[in-house]
Amino acid sequence: PTPASDHTFTGNLGLFSQYIFRGLTQTDRKPAIQGGFDYAHSSGFYAGIWGSNISWITDGYAPGGSYSSEFDTYVGFKLPVKDFTFDVGFLRYNYPGRKPTAGFAAGTTEADTNEIYGAVSWKWLTFKYSYSLNDTFGIKDSKGSDYLDLTGTFPILDTGFTLIGHVGRQSYSGTNAPLWAGTGGKQSDLDYTDWRIAVAKEFMGLNFTLGY
Repeated sequence: PTPASDHTFTGNLGLFSQYIFRGLTQTDRKPAIQGGFDYAHSSGFYAGIWGSNISWITDGYAPGGSYSSEFDTYVGFKLPVKDFTFDVGFLRYNYPGRKPTAGFAAGTTEADTNEIYGAVSWKWLTFKYSYSLNDTFGIKDSKGSDYLDLTGTFPILDTGFTLIGHVGRQSYSGTNAPLWAGTGGKQSDLDYTDWRIAVAKEFMGLNFTLGY
């Protein structure tokens, strides 16, 4: 028999009612087309690229600009140990586009963000920690911001359905005087917690998810 290859290439494509990231809509509750390509090696190394349409930058702090897409690139390493899987990596969120003529709103900047992350999974439960290496999603002086993610995926007996539960916490670091000047606010005022519950099922080779 032909020996199994050490290299695996996969792709994905999806249509969604909206794009939600860390609890916040990225498309103003409008549909999103998303897809990507991944490479994995038997050693545990992996890399990939993923993309989606977005509108949150021009909807928010950069009206008049031209930012309609997100491209994420990532590399990492996964190590399975019995019932556990350890995962570390680097992820860059890139938002190509044209700056607004009037510039960004005070205290904001380009949304491009670099993160390192570490995760540990046990059977159906995953805990992940992400740490920002630069200004975070357009907020100035926010290097060192982080996100905690606890996600569970529970198969529902032999029904083929999977119950998904998630809770996350986004925290912002720094002082960012231009953003808070005269308001008495502080960077931690941007911190928030998000949660999600959903049901997923594969049907005829397609994955369907309904959630809140």
